Amino acid sequence: MSQVSSRPRFLGFTLIEVLLALMIFSTLSMAANQIFRNVITSNTQTEEVGDALKSLQRTILIMDSDFRQILARPYRNSEEKPKDQLIELADGFLDSNSDGIRFVRGGWINPQQLYPRGDVVKVGYRIQDDTLQRLRWMYPDDSSAMEPAVMTVMKDVESMKFEVYDDGKWQKTWEKPFVMPKGLRVKLETKRYGELTQIYVLPGQTLPKTSSGEFAK
Repeated sequence: MSQVSSRPRFLGFTLIEVLLALMIFSTLSMAANQIFRNVITSNTQTEEVGDALKSLQRTILIMDSDFRQILARPYRNSEEKPKDQLIELADGFLDSNSDGIRFVRGGWINPQQLYPRGDVVKVGYRIQDDTLQRLRWMYPDDSSAMEPAVMTVMKDVESMKFEVYDDGKWQKTWEKPFVMPKGLRVKLETKRYGELTQIYVLPGQTLPKTSSGEFAK
């Protein structure tokens, strides 16, 4: 008759099995952590691209609203007589780090005439500290005491260039008195999108003279 051994039997994992399990768990943890990091990075990049695109769309909307409604109207800049040029543009104009521009536009919404102003406003654009700024004066004919309202339109804009079209060619300066060019080309150099170019059709008209010999508004 066989005898059953009374010695206890110990069941468990060997050291090699434990080490192998730990290695597999560590590998899976590292892979999951890397996937999580990639998801966070991708989400951040998506938000940055989305915000940049919204900023660009907003900039185009604002500039289109201004440049498409330029008026051939004389205006005063703290002087007794109106400016000879219906549109002013030059390098460093309005304390710009690049080109600057100023003109009068119409179509400024005033619902039911609730505000003490008309629908004509004087606006300007400039670059300062890689930021595109819009300047707005309350009235087209202002005094030296009136400071323009400055609005940040778009950041990371390195430069801005303007050219006007007249006599069959593009020009970087405009000196014709009381004459509006036929076109305006705007070039923005941005850090994210590179060079952006937009062309606007302008009235291209010459203001008639009144009986006194002055140009009509």
